[in-house]
Amino acid sequence: MANKNGRCPKCGGELSIPEELARFSCMYCGAVLTQEELIVVREKKEKDPLEDVLQKLYESGDEKAEDLIDQMLELDPYNAKANEIYARLHFNEILFEHLHIMEHFSRSEYASSFDNYKRQCRPALETVDRYAMVSEDQGEALMHELAAGLVKAVDEAVAADPSLRSKNARAMKLDQYKMILAVYAIPMAQEQKLSIGGRLADILVEEWISAHPKSRIAKGNYQDMVVGFKKGKMCFITTAVCESFGKPDDCYELTSFREFRDTYMLGTPEGRALVEEYYDVAPAIVTCIDLGEDRAAVYKGIWREWLSPCLSDIEAGRMEACGRRYREMVERLKGRYLSGKNSKEALREQAAVQFMRGDVK
Repeated sequence: MANKNGRCPKCGGELSIPEELARFSCMYCGAVLTQEELIVVREKKEKDPLEDVLQKLYESGDEKAEDLIDQMLELDPYNAKANEIYARLHFNEILFEHLHIMEHFSRSEYASSFDNYKRQCRPALETVDRYAMVSEDQGEALMHELAAGLVKAVDEAVAADPSLRSKNARAMKLDQYKMILAVYAIPMAQEQKLSIGGRLADILVEEWISAHPKSRIAKGNYQDMVVGFKKGKMCFITTAVCESFGKPDDCYELTSFREFRDTYMLGTPEGRALVEEYYDVAPAIVTCIDLGEDRAAVYKGIWREWLSPCLSDIEAGRMEACGRRYREMVERLKGRYLSGKNSKEALREQAAVQFMRGDVK
């Protein structure tokens, strides 16, 4: 009996299946497949002339490339050149078409915004995945090129932005791009459940760190973040600051702030609304801070600028002043980490960040 050789469409594993088996399981991922679903790499005796035409259209920036890609993929969904060019044309959209998405990184909106984001990004990743299925190196070189190109495009966008006139303003904008990659793009690559998902996520991290070795970025996990939001496992701002100082959970500072929350803040409808808003965004803010390379310095700045004065207000009985100061802290940090703001707004936030880090007195 002859065997049919091909790749699993779920994980990309190479399989050799007896032709008489109508259904079988992938030995790598366990997926149940049919003979029709097995991806067979076609050996081309002659080069398809349309591939040269597509390459020339792509290099010249001709919009007709999109139409030709559609035609080629309709004839053969695993045409390597058509998938490669589509990915090159659209891969950067996973970031640049979603520059305001951090505004939805909160307990109430993250899951729905992520699902919508994942759906919109899938076509670009599917073409990378199909290319990887039929390429000799399983798409490794293309994924590195795409990821490196995305990071380069970020650097060029930051450098070309006329509103970012200082080093700190440019660093802040670079961090905003990094946050989108960390909490949306990298988890999205894994959640697509494509054969390249985990490897592409690794490569995105590698290429970012290669270009920005002093700017740490983590391989975020969507499920961990969703569970953290739902169960409140993510550290809130005051707790995160105290933990960064090595203070225990029952320290004087945390006990004082919790008492302020439970008595003064929760004692009025307005206060309860503020607490709910805080619970919605604070875990996301802390997640973003923890992904930065200057985590300790930022927490120290938050303590100096806001939390220490808040504690003094509590000790002096100035509850209303403490409430105003705490709200200001949350609003400033929301603008810093959970927005896609730019230009004048970015510059105002830059000044706040400079003060927080001790760059100005």
